[in-house]
Formats: sequence, structure tokens, C-alpha cells
Amino acid sequence: MSGLYRVLVVDDEMLIRQGVINYINWVEEGFQIVGEASNGNEALQQIKELRPHLIITDVVMPGMDGIELVRVVKEKHPEIEIVVLSSFEDFEYVRSTFQCGVADYILKPKLNGEELIKTLRKVMPDSRRSDNVKQNVPSIEEVLQKSLAGYSLTGGEERLIKGFTFSHYSLVTVCGSQNLEHISREMYGDRSVDAFFIPSDVSDAILLVNFDWDKLQTVKQGITELAETDKHSSWLMSVPFSSIYELKTVYEDHLLKMKDYLFYLTDEQVLIYDDLPKVPEADKPFDLGRFLDLIKQKKFEVAIISLKDHVDVLMQNYTKDIFEFKSWLENILFNVIVLLGNMNYDVDGLETKKYEYFAEINEAAYAKDAVAIFHTFIEDVKRIVLVDDNKNCPADMKRLLQYIEDHYTEPLSLTTLSDTFHFNPSYLSSYFSTHLKVGFSDYLNQVRIVKAKYILETSQASVSMVSEMVGYSDPSYFCKVFKRMEGSSPGNYRKQTPAMN
Repeated sequence: MSGLYRVLVVDDEMLIRQGVINYINWVEEGFQIVGEASNGNEALQQIKELRPHLIITDVVMPGMDGIELVRVVKEKHPEIEIVVLSSFEDFEYVRSTFQCGVADYILKPKLNGEELIKTLRKVMPDSRRSDNVKQNVPSIEEVLQKSLAGYSLTGGEERLIKGFTFSHYSLVTVCGSQNLEHISREMYGDRSVDAFFIPSDVSDAILLVNFDWDKLQTVKQGITELAETDKHSSWLMSVPFSSIYELKTVYEDHLLKMKDYLFYLTDEQVLIYDDLPKVPEADKPFDLGRFLDLIKQKKFEVAIISLKDHVDVLMQNYTKDIFEFKSWLENILFNVIVLLGNMNYDVDGLETKKYEYFAEINEAAYAKDAVAIFHTFIEDVKRIVLVDDNKNCPADMKRLLQYIEDHYTEPLSLTTLSDTFHFNPSYLSSYFSTHLKVGFSDYLNQVRIVKAKYILETSQASVSMVSEMVGYSDPSYFCKVFKRMEGSSPGNYRKQTPAMN
């Protein structure tokens, strides 16, 4: 829109901003609304990018008010003209802005189209206007950019945006393209499909494709063929829509979601709305309690295998919220560090690197990058556990713990273990309390209940059978122990936990 003066509207009341934007046909008067802000801080963030010639600002706003905005703008951008909006009671306060170089003011009660045009013509010097400025009309691409950003359109822009040739539209995003300006010209060679490049402040190319419904397959084929010639980009096509006024909604509610899919689908070069990869069935919730129980019992290999298997399943569900996925990884990381610390492992190194892990996971552009960081953490955990276990656990005691793992279905007691391994029963009792932070009976119950949960999840065996299978001769006692440790009866636990496939 060369020749048009760029205008930024600043007011904390949306109705006032919309009123200013819609009072006049800005293009016919030689101006273009390029942005709007609700306070001075937002306005300053937009000035560098939008480079307005004129700012229309309120006085009283939250954050940075209009007086401070005028001072900062005139200090850093003296070439920008400023018109102040004020109420009668603010008028004396507004006088101070003239010392900073405000061009004029408008009283809000008098704000209307005629008053606004009168002020604009007075503020902008004739030397900055050209005789043909009113003949400069926005391009369709610029109007699409404005519509996509959610700004109100002038009457002339409304007429322009209604002038498309064909009945349907689709949005296409080209992620990572290095040749944005030529995409729309090269997209289709025939006249049955039009493509318009929409300028944006993101690195991806955004295209609006206009076509009749019977050309939908032509559009899809064209996108696929172009993607094959551009191996460094990913092409996304939204659902078709029949009203140009759906542009912003389709972009935000559909195309941006498809872009999020690329966080998981890093190898997919083309994603078309009705030809997406199959979403796997809902994954079984991760049993954090069981995982932590395995850690407590020092069954690290089993725990880590179950964890990695679940992460692999999560990565296949490309519709999963990215923030939720990263938060889940961070929650596991946090719980493992806390638990290892409670088990007297040396976690100082993990505590030091904890926030580094969090930051790297948060900043990961793709799921595979986040998981690679997570796997690095797991390897650090395995090294710490190996060093501490070799340092603190006698070889005979390791054999004893393995014996419990292998014989948990049999009647076990401190006396039977002492006889088998020739330990003093008091020494064994002290060892469990000191090194494992639980008594022998509780440790044995942990082992048995973990096994019972797995059987309940993966079989239809009755509660009585499960009780016997894990070493309890009395089903009622088994139920009592299970409820104390898990917070529910074995039967309710089975109902609440989907069976494994």
C-alpha cells in the first residue's frame, strides 16, 4: 500500500478502537490502519515492526498510559505524528503532551467520522501527501493479511475481499520454505485455481487457494507435487471452506493444530486435512505408582523398560497437546529425582542439572528432541544407581533381594531368610530399615502387590486366585494389604484399569 499513511490505534477500550477504525473509509482518505493496541507497552512493541506514520492514542490506560507513550515515541521516533483522545476531565492533563510534540487532540464526546477526518487532514502536512494517494488501493494479499490478523476491514476492503473468482477456499502453510514470494505464482499453471500469498510475521509461507469444489482433487495433487520438489519444507492443507470470512477461524482452529502435529510427525512432508496418519487408540494411562514401586524395590531395568515403552506409545499420538507431553516428561523426571534422594542415592548432580533438563525439554522443537533429552536423564540415573549400589550393597544382600524376587510366592520371613543366607535376623531387620527405608514385611508386601496389580491388569483370574498366586494364603488379608497400599480393593482396581492389549 505505498502512498498510504500507516496508522496505529491505541486505547484500552475495544469499542473505542473499533469505533475509530470504522468511522471512516481510511483508504479513500489516504490512510491504512496497520494495528491496534490496548496500552502503551503493546504499542511500543508494534511500532518497530509496523512503522506507523500516525498514532491515535487514549490518555488513561493500564500499564503505560498515553502521556508516557507520547514521551517515549517522540524521544525515539520524532517523525511519528500523534493525536491524543481525551475526555473533558482529562483535558488539563493532556495539555502537558503538547510539550512533547503532540500534533492535535480530539475530545471523545466529539469523536465521529467528520471530526476524525478534519483532524487527520490538519495533522498530516501537505508535503507528505501526493495528489494520487487516494488512487492507491490495497492489494488482495494485504487485505487478506489484515483479515487473518483479525482487524476490521473498510468498505473498500470488504468489496475487494468479496471479489474472488471461485466458490471455495483452503489455507496452505509451507513450513520452512526459503522461497516464499514465488510459491503462489508457481502453484498452479491453469486458470481453474488461484493462489494468493498472505504476508505474515512468521517464517512459514501462508497461501489462500481459491477453487471450485470440483477442483478439490486438483488442489491436493498440486500440493503433493510441489512438496516433492521442495524436500526441505512441510506442506499443510486445511479443510476447505466456502466463506472468506472463515479465514481467521480456519487458520487458528485447524491449520495451526495441523502445524502442531509436525512436533510428532517430523518425517511427514505433506499433511492434508482428510489424509492424515491414523491416530492410535487411546493409550493406557501410565501407572506412576507401579513405576515408583519398582524404583523403590530397585528393579530399575524393569521400571525403565516400562517407562520407555510408554514414551514410545505417547509419541505415536500426534494429536496430543505438546505442552501436556512435555509436562508429563518433566513430571516423571521430577518424581524420579525426589524418590532417589529419599532412597539416599547421591542425586546432587541430578538436582544441579534438573532445571537444565526442564529448559531443554521445554525448548525442544520436536518430540524426538524432547525424548532424547529425557533418555539422557535416564542414562544419568542408571549411572548413579550403579555406582551407589556397587558401593553400598554387599554382594550377599544383592543375592538375598533377588531371592525374594524369585520366591515371593512362598512363605517368607526373616527367620527363613536368615537360615538360608546365614545372617543374623536382627541384622537383616536393621538392613531393611536402614538401607531400603522399609521393614522386611512392608518390602515383601510391595513386591507381592506389584505382581498382583500386573495379574489384575492382564488376566481374568479371580481375586482369590490372585491372592494365592502372589503368596497370600488368606484372600481377606490380601485385600486388606492391597487397599492399604493402593487405596482401593483389588476388584475396584481392576475395574478402573483398562486391560492391556
